[in-house]
Amino acid sequence: MNSKKARPQQSKGSRRSTDTPGGGDLSALVRGAQRGDIDDFQKLYAYFSRKILNYLYRMTGSREEAEDLAQDTFVLAFRKLDSLKEPAKFQSWLFRIAQNNVYQRYRGKKPQFESIDREEASELSDLQKLATPQPSPEGTVLSEELEKVIAETIDELPEKYRTVFILSAVQRMSYQEISEIVDRSLASVKSDIHRARVTVRDRIKQYLGENYGMSKLQ
Repeated sequence: MNSKKARPQQSKGSRRSTDTPGGGDLSALVRGAQRGDIDDFQKLYAYFSRKILNYLYRMTGSREEAEDLAQDTFVLAFRKLDSLKEPAKFQSWLFRIAQNNVYQRYRGKKPQFESIDREEASELSDLQKLATPQPSPEGTVLSEELEKVIAETIDELPEKYRTVFILSAVQRMSYQEISEIVDRSLASVKSDIHRARVTVRDRIKQYLGENYGMSKLQ
């Protein structure tokens, strides 16, 4: 393993979007891992492993499959680190590996989704805001059943919509990053995310209309 070199200290308040928790610069960690620094790769793994696992779970609907694919993703990423020419794009590169692993695993067949439980339901808190842009007494009374409806609606989305929607609404990625991951134009990504959001929002409205007498949501 190569010896570590001291990295320049950043002044407080100058933290960049490429920084990882703990103050480590993402590009520096990637370059260190490319030089063979296992500790730097472990830091990358610690930061991205849960994000990748959550993404794969939402894509496959299976904890066991997600864990298996996540392991494959990081093993392949470690082996192919030298092929990454722009360290700052490590996240989109890593998610693209994860996405390709899903496509290869389920080529020609559709994943069988498990029922969402309380732990995974927490990931959907941001998605509930799709029901109404402003808080209201009705909007705050969102049951576990609604969370299940949202999860099932996402699972039923066509694959190309589900992928970009999860990256946008759950992983909170930018359109540009998503475009790089799925290798499609920015316009196509924006259009598909919009269509997916409309589908999820309409299903929420339908559910609330049927169960709470809310036929119209602002």
